[in-house]
This record gives sequence, C-alpha cells and structure tokens, in this order.
Amino acid sequence: MSKKLILTSLFYIGIILLLFFSLFPFIQMLSTSLKAPSAQFTVPPLWIPEQITFENFYAAIQYKEFVRYFMNSLFISIITCVLVIIISLLAAYSFTRLEFPGRRIFLNVILVSQMFCLSAIVIPLYKLVGSLGMLNSYWGLILVYIAFTVPVAVWLLRSFLLNIPKDMEESAMIEGASKFTAFFKVVIPLLRPGIGATAAYVFLITWQEFLFSLVFMSKPEYRTLPVGIMDFKGQYETNWGTMMASSILISIPVLILFMFIQKQLISGLTEGATKG
Repeated sequence: MSKKLILTSLFYIGIILLLFFSLFPFIQMLSTSLKAPSAQFTVPPLWIPEQITFENFYAAIQYKEFVRYFMNSLFISIITCVLVIIISLLAAYSFTRLEFPGRRIFLNVILVSQMFCLSAIVIPLYKLVGSLGMLNSYWGLILVYIAFTVPVAVWLLRSFLLNIPKDMEESAMIEGASKFTAFFKVVIPLLRPGIGATAAYVFLITWQEFLFSLVFMSKPEYRTLPVGIMDFKGQYETNWGTMMASSILISIPVLILFMFIQKQLISGLTEGATKG
C-alpha cells in the first residue's frame, strides 16, 4: 500500500469521524422528534423509528406561545444583525484607513474583551442594563448582543478591508468623489462577501443564544426561542419529543439563511483568511 493511499485513507476517515461527531446530536434530535412517546426510550434505541409520526411538530407549532417566541427571536436577531454591521463596518474602516493615536491599543482592547467567558460578564451587563431601565425589553437584550458581537465583527470586517487596496478609493477621489462616496460606491460593493459572512455569524450567535436571554428576559412575553422551548420541560416530566421538534424548527431559519448566502459566505471567509 502506497504512502499516498494511506494518507488519503486517513484523511477520509478523519472527515467521516468529524462529520459523525458534528451531526450525531442533530441525528439524535431528529430521531426523537419523529418518535411517539412510547418509542423514545426503547432499549436498545432505534435510530430510525418504526413508525414515523409528526405529532411532535404539530404540538410544537400549535403551542400558543411558540409563534410569539419565534417572532421575538426573529426581531431581536435581525435588528441586532443590522446594527452590528453598521457599527462594525464604520469601526473597521476607521481602524484600516484612518491614522489616530492609540489605534493599536484599541484593537488589542477589542480582542482582549473576547477572552472573558459569558458567566463573567453577565452580572456587570445586568447591572448596566438595569441602571438604564431596559430589563425585560427587546432593546435591552439587543444592546447586550451588540456589546457581545461587535468586537468579533470588527475584527472580521477589518480582515476583509485589509484585502481591498486603498488605491481604488484614491482613484475614485481623484475623479471627484468624496471620501464618503468612495466608501459607499467602491468599498461596500467589494466588501459584500465579508459583510455577508459577518452578518451570518452575528445572526447565528443571537438566534441561538440562551444565557443572556434567560437572564435579561424574565417576563414570558419577551422570551426568545432557545429559552421558550424550556416550557416543554415540566417539574415531573419532560416532553422530549416536542422539545426536539421545537429545536428542529429553530434550526430551519439558520439553514435557510446559509442556503441563500452559502457562496457569499464561503467567498467571504476565504478572502478574510488571506490577510489579518
């Protein structure tokens, strides 16, 4: 057996193992959601149900609060995504195109801010949002998500901007365009893959986030989907089938998003990885 064949075999084995560990939770979740309650805890477990049922999905959709939770998550994720892109785009442009004192220090501070775990910053953020009177409000949670996602978004967009030559903007300005016009007509179109990749990251983070939503939204009418599906967990029993079906439904918007921007996302991540 040649060395090349061995390396190729090891490569594909590694890919298969990686896919297995990545997809196993989703497969188990899908399997449970398609089973009747009596078949969910059989020994040995059946990965492919003998009788597939969609009652769990029907029960999740019929749950009166599910639509409210869905709309809450959708509103918060979209607004957060738009605001983070605007803020991060302007900040990243400043860090790559403008010279000002302390630029490197500010960049390092942004990077260091991502080294803290969520449990370490949730209490200070809670006190800050509480002092602003924004607890149990959409905008309070959006503010927290902006603070949490902007640092990474700035670094991502900065890496994309570094791949756009300044000469293109300077050429537009020589022809009479202002710096503002050159930014919107030259930089933004070229930065579209990076904006798509960053927006996908921000949307994914805010859509599936659990801890901040749990802490800052104590009123049921403001809950997001990751917290809302905990309604299926009772004091004495948990409706695992409906909970797993709800989890599948939560994943659908993210799947649709990635299907639409797949090429743009891959292109953006590839370009952003070429220069830091």
